Amino acid sequence: MDRQTLDMEGARQGEVSAASLQMGDDTIAIRRIATMSVERHEFAPWDTPRNRKTQGVYATLCVALLFFGLLGLGWWALRPGQGDGVIGLFAGMGLLVLGVLLGIRAAMIAVKLKAREPYYRLLIGTSDARQIPLVDNNRDVLVKIRDVVRHKMDTGDTSITGDFDLNLDIVNLRVPKSGALGAAVAAPAAKPEAQEDDVFDGPRITF
Repeated sequence: MDRQTLDMEGARQGEVSAASLQMGDDTIAIRRIATMSVERHEFAPWDTPRNRKTQGVYATLCVALLFFGLLGLGWWALRPGQGDGVIGLFAGMGLLVLGVLLGIRAAMIAVKLKAREPYYRLLIGTSDARQIPLVDNNRDVLVKIRDVVRHKMDTGDTSITGDFDLNLDIVNLRVPKSGALGAAVAAPAAKPEAQEDDVFDGPRITF
């Protein structure tokens, strides 16, 4: 079965430089970032046109086989003592079993099509009205990127640089040997998924 992935939206790799944020082909000056928000969304990873078509084929075959299987049993009921009636009996039973199996498969695919999984979007808005997303199923990685950028905005610190790879859920930071800076860019504690979206709008003092 086909499966949709989260790399269909936003950049997957990026770099935090002294005064800018590089995300794919987009370069954003830190001082031009106006808003940042981490949003929770859901998507159906198995709900693709090909999977829907496959499910429809299985369902159609199930109905057809059950229909002809019942016809075979009906023919046996009309001619129970004849050779063709016995053939109809075995053929009907075989078609019914195959139809039930295909129906179970169609039902399993239908359940997968409705299954939904959470993902998170770090949406960065700039002063020139652009909105650039970073999308991943790991909220903590996006929050760490947001907090690093927020720290650079609040303090004007150009010494913290690094890069990130959402495919591997990695954020690599190059931090000077300073306890204050190390604490400032430490990874945030995990938060429950049920909480409200975190929104950052402009510089904050209490980072």
